[in-house]
Amino acid sequence: MNPEQVLIIIMIATAAWAFTKFLRSPIAEALARRIGGDHLPRAAQDGEIAELRTRVSELEERLDFTERVLLQERQAGALRQGGAT
Repeated sequence: MNPEQVLIIIMIATAAWAFTKFLRSPIAEALARRIGGDHLPRAAQDGEIAELRTRVSELEERLDFTERVLLQERQAGALRQGGAT
């Protein structure tokens, strides 16, 4: 076996060892959980969804209120101008 072949074998073994270490690292485990869709427990997801629904509902109420106020101001302005819009 010549020195070039030995060097190639050592490089392959080192790469395999490094790849195995990476696969067992916390980064690889977190990546696997993320890919698998298990990044949040189901209860946390349900709670987050409920909170977002509440916030959207509050925003809808605020938007409705703002629309009513703007409509009242337009109607009051139209009445002041003699009904012309």
